[in-house]
Amino acid sequence: MKKTIVIVFYNQSIEASKTFRTLINDCKEILSEEISIILYDNSPNSQKFDQKKYVNINITYKHDSRNLGIATAYNYAWSIAKTNGSEWLVLFDHDTEVTKQYVQQMGEVKEVDSGIAAVVPIISCEGTVISPVFSDTLRPLQQERPKAGVQKKPIMAINSGSLIKVSFLNQINGFNESFALDYLDHWIFYEIYSNGFKVQVLDVNLEHELSVMDYSRVSLNRYISIIDSESYFYQHYHKELLPAYRSQLLKRLIKQLLIVKNKRIAIQTLKKFLSLK
Repeated sequence: MKKTIVIVFYNQSIEASKTFRTLINDCKEILSEEISIILYDNSPNSQKFDQKKYVNINITYKHDSRNLGIATAYNYAWSIAKTNGSEWLVLFDHDTEVTKQYVQQMGEVKEVDSGIAAVVPIISCEGTVISPVFSDTLRPLQQERPKAGVQKKPIMAINSGSLIKVSFLNQINGFNESFALDYLDHWIFYEIYSNGFKVQVLDVNLEHELSVMDYSRVSLNRYISIIDSESYFYQHYHKELLPAYRSQLLKRLIKQLLIVKNKRIAIQTLKKFLSLK
């Protein structure tokens, strides 16, 4: 069963990328011949990448200095997946540690139930399981996590490591570029359940670096991107959580005023809180 993998890079050397190193160097002997890999580079400058070094692996490099975000990269990969007849599109950031167990289970994802639109691993960051989570609350990391298996109750998973069925992407016309970078994962899993589909969770755990969990590692511009996408999502999609989201913004603002050194982040939270109706 054909699969297309896309790894999105930004200001990261391909061969130094944790995702690329673990996928190609550690798992290459078990990669199926039916897997195509797209390296989509959003960096300002193109990298020198010698595809001939990687024999018996179908790898293509695509540079896009416009840096339009991951949605554009995913849509490019979706178009390639349709062309090469792939059933699944596998999404990766450049900082996920891929394991042989994951690759084996990914390879075994074949004839799943027709109602399954995505298959996802369990993802940890610094010892905490961050994905998947149930999507009926604004504080999912304080709740019980989904167990392996088919999830009837709506969940959300981070993009990296997720397999999305190409036929489902065809049905919804690909990825929503209104979520160029942030909250695209919230949107795609919202669409899965809104369209009557479900998600299957693999019994495998991957480690992923997620800097947005720490305000000290998030730039002001990135925070603005996050909060703009976040508020847009709750205003236009998960509308039933909008009142709770507004209350959560106020709590976040108070916390930021007390403990976050960069008060410009708190100012952006205040502006967003006042703009919500």
